[in-house]
Amino acid sequence: MNIEARYRAVRRTQTPARGQRGLATLVIVAVLFFVLSMVAAYTNRNLIFEQRTATNQLRSTQAFEAAEAGTNWALAMLNAGRVDALGCAPTADLTLDTFRQRYLTANTSTGIVTVRPNMDFGALAQAWPTCVQNGTDWSCVCPTTTGAMPAAPVGDGVAPAFRMRFVQVGGTARPGTVWLQVNGCTRMETNCLDFPDIGDVPSISVGEGRVRIEVLVALKPVLSSLPLAAVTVRGNLLVNGSLTAANPTRSGSGIAVLAGGSVGPDANLILSGPAGTPMDIETLRLASDPALATSVVPNGDRFFSALHGARPADHRDQPAALRINCSTACDADRLRTLAARNPGRVLWADGDVSLSGGASLGDATSPVALVVTGNLSMNNITVFGYVHGRAATWTLSGSGGTVRGALLASNDLTLASGSAVSVLRDAEVLDVLRTQHGSFVRVPGGWRDF
Repeated sequence: MNIEARYRAVRRTQTPARGQRGLATLVIVAVLFFVLSMVAAYTNRNLIFEQRTATNQLRSTQAFEAAEAGTNWALAMLNAGRVDALGCAPTADLTLDTFRQRYLTANTSTGIVTVRPNMDFGALAQAWPTCVQNGTDWSCVCPTTTGAMPAAPVGDGVAPAFRMRFVQVGGTARPGTVWLQVNGCTRMETNCLDFPDIGDVPSISVGEGRVRIEVLVALKPVLSSLPLAAVTVRGNLLVNGSLTAANPTRSGSGIAVLAGGSVGPDANLILSGPAGTPMDIETLRLASDPALATSVVPNGDRFFSALHGARPADHRDQPAALRINCSTACDADRLRTLAARNPGRVLWADGDVSLSGGASLGDATSPVALVVTGNLSMNNITVFGYVHGRAATWTLSGSGGTVRGALLASNDLTLASGSAVSVLRDAEVLDVLRTQHGSFVRVPGGWRDF
């Protein structure tokens, strides 16, 4: 055998078979592909989980924001004027009531707030106010009897909704307090929005969110303490005209005129007190009252805060206050219209006010809380409620003006020459003001969600 033949023989024995070439590479690639597939599957699983978590968080946030919007909306409505039933919109129709009157009742003696039967906890057909986001704005209904729903939004877009009700405070109720409950949902769905009985879990569509918020709200009354006299003046009372003041109820102090400074002249005062009490001026008129001394009540703002429980600016800017610009005429017709459309609200008049003739301003069951920063003229008109003058020297003029409730002056009060003013401290009118006039606000710490 020659050398070439031997080389070929050796090469044939050392070269592997062609069919076995690349097997190891194939195995390695297969293992790597399997590992990559497992990693991709695990990553995809986490991605799906995160997407579902994000979706749930989005739905939960939308429902919570809807419930929070419902809470703020309910408080705003409680502090507004008369509204219609279809859109909860302000109305000039005096046959319709306010949101507060529609669903709540306050006892004028105790101040305890009760829920009207149309929103009773155990009733079957509830008059629950409901709103839905229609894409550009909120569409609402404020029914008076049975349940109602606003028009359903068109399309498949997100349409959060809320429904609210009031629940009476149990146990020893605090005056002026009531529970506000709001259900917020990601869609206007009855099973989600309704308030079931305790222990009943509503059936809600898959993928929808629901949040319940409960807030304790209370009435911040316009008067934190009732005036003890028919006329109360922090400074001096100068009567150049005629002042008739009466305090017929023993629930007050029995004093007709109370002032921190001087009062007079006595010849222009006609005073009376409860039946059976002495009728002399010295008994019915209290001047230089130590409780109103400058060392105790140094200024008109402090006097105002003591009676109203808030600084003048806070009282003026409270939710239920209606601020009136008197650069144009603040006459009886204007104030009468505003008072009739906004029962339970504070009327704050910036400037001079002139009330003359016609029907009374307010009445015994719906009196007015009127604060005047300028002077006041009254001619042949009766005001039911209280009038508080804020001017440094408040001047009253006109003949035939009557106040049934109380007259208050933060500083000095002067009755112009020729004026004739009559003030009767009406305890029933003041009780209505104390229990039904003012702003509903959240009670600190009285909040929880579900």
